[in-house]
Amino acid sequence: MVSRLLRTAGGNSGKSAWLEESPMKLFTNCLLAAACITLSAFTASRCTAQDADGLLHAGMLGFTANEEAALASTDLATEEDTDWSDRSGPIIRYRIGGLKFKNDVMTTMVKYVSAPGIVPLLGVSIEGGICDYFSTRGTFDLIYGFGSFQQDGPEGEPVEIWIDGEFTQLTLKYTALFHLPPRTLWSNRSGYFHPYIGLGVEFAWLSQTVDVNDRADISVALSMHANGFGVHAVAGAEYVFDDWSIGVELAWSAVEVNFRDGDASLGVDGRTDIGGATLLFSIGYDF
Repeated sequence: MVSRLLRTAGGNSGKSAWLEESPMKLFTNCLLAAACITLSAFTASRCTAQDADGLLHAGMLGFTANEEAALASTDLATEEDTDWSDRSGPIIRYRIGGLKFKNDVMTTMVKYVSAPGIVPLLGVSIEGGICDYFSTRGTFDLIYGFGSFQQDGPEGEPVEIWIDGEFTQLTLKYTALFHLPPRTLWSNRSGYFHPYIGLGVEFAWLSQTVDVNDRADISVALSMHANGFGVHAVAGAEYVFDDWSIGVELAWSAVEVNFRDGDASLGVDGRTDIGGATLLFSIGYDF
């Protein structure tokens, strides 16, 4: 009887000891598991998203490194495709075209260059912006031509007289331009359409040398120089890419000069308008 009571008491104390020790072991195991998870998270290598945001760590991210790299490359490609010139710096343009004189006197003077009186033009300009709608441009143009033609007789038949000539015109222009802000019209990923109009003033210096001869022993040389001021109007359009552009421009000018010592037989005498219409193409570079 005594032994049964001792066994019963001993059994109850063992159960009580297990109940007291079990919560402590459970708490210890939970702490160990939490320490392992935290240690693995904070000691893992950093990825791209961590470099962008210091609050993110490996093991706590919803995106993989490959997914983030794909998103970053997509954003970069979109930015590069739309990185057009904003035309905030100076713009240099190289110009090539032709000038058609509106004055018949000038057409007669440069007949040796071409029958319609068109002479080639080469030039360069630099443009600076004032605001999104206005800019100013300085231009230097060289108009040059040379050639010869055979003189016609009273009945319209060629005679044995030739006219050999050389023609040079230097022009300095200052133009105020009006245009819409960049990327306003017909823009896409490759560039945008940029039309403009303008008014300006110019100074022109002209020189002509003519040799009338029979290709043998007769030769009469004439040399004429003149200069004057005038006005001009322009209208043009460009297609603007990343740092450069291509364009076309039509201009009209009126410049009066005075040939004080002209030869009336060649149609050159006194004051003459040497202006006309100019059609040219340009290639621009945006700084």
